[in-house]
Amino acid sequence: MNRNKVVVEMQQLDLLEQKIVKATELIRSLRRERDTALAQVEEVRAALAALQEQAKSSEQGQRELLDAAQQLETLSEERLTIRGRVTRMLEMMSALDEPAAEAGRDH
Repeated sequence: MNRNKVVVEMQQLDLLEQKIVKATELIRSLRRERDTALAQVEEVRAALAALQEQAKSSEQGQRELLDAAQQLETLSEERLTIRGRVTRMLEMMSALDEPAAEAGRDH
């Protein structure tokens, strides 16, 4: 019976060894998958950071564009005001020259 007992124990030991080998292979496989997933996460984080920076830059660009448009509108309004004032001043100067020209004709 001893011999049968040793054979059974050896079979159990072989089964245990096979299970350990499979478990070790599974652990290695899972670690590779984890490392791959972590690398992908880092890539996604980097891409997300780049996209967030682009969005921030785009928002800033939009704000700058709106500011420039407002400044352009203000400058256009000021230009029209100045043009009107210059026109009035030229009309006033022309009106000053007219009496002098008429007085010169009278002599």
